[in-house]
Amino acid sequence: MPRIRKTRPRKKNGPELPRATSKPREEDELKLLKLIGRRIHFDLHRLGKPVEWLAFESETSRATVRRVFDADRNIGVVTLHRIAKALGYAGVVQFFKGL
Repeated sequence: MPRIRKTRPRKKNGPELPRATSKPREEDELKLLKLIGRRIHFDLHRLGKPVEWLAFESETSRATVRRVFDADRNIGVVTLHRIAKALGYAGVVQFFKGL
């Protein structure tokens, strides 16, 4: 029985496209992500809660929370909103007012 391919094969002669990345591209973006990460880490420490608690309450993974702390990746607005709500803010707007 022949194998059925679920995806199309890559073009061999076409140009190589760059991989999409969510890493910050400029220095000011990195500074903003570090500021957000530090604020979330501070609030979590202030509450005396572990990373696992924040991940559970915000319905995100522990890895995502760690990446936010480390400013490793851009954080989505919805993810930031969930984290802000879990930390006791009314939403992402109130979180940013405190920065």
